[in-house]
Amino acid sequence: MNEEFLYVGATILLSGTHYNLDKFHMCIVLSDPKKAPGCQVLYVPLISAHPKCDFTCILDSGDRPFVKHRSCIHYARMNQRSEMHLLKVGKLSHPLRSAALKRVLDGVGKSPHSPPWAKDFLSAITSG
Repeated sequence: MNEEFLYVGATILLSGTHYNLDKFHMCIVLSDPKKAPGCQVLYVPLISAHPKCDFTCILDSGDRPFVKHRSCIHYARMNQRSEMHLLKVGKLSHPLRSAALKRVLDGVGKSPHSPPWAKDFLSAITSG
């Protein structure tokens, strides 16, 4: 029996990127699946910082053991899937530190690249 579960601040390594299906990509869980219809989870990928990335929220190596270099939250690529699906295709990893998680969550509302549906989803499940 699989005893893993997702929670706000958990990180999950999802396999495959657009360019390399064998590469794992770290994503941060932004919502509690127990509070969402159908145990849906809102998550956002973390990417290496580059000149054109969204600088709303930057993470450095001290924010989480897996982060080895300056990285940015890719709010434009927030996504939503069921907890069961994410645990099936991904690997649960070390959680984000609380101060970094607060910055990531605050960035959802601040980033001009956050999809409106994602802001609405997060607002709906955190306001009740």
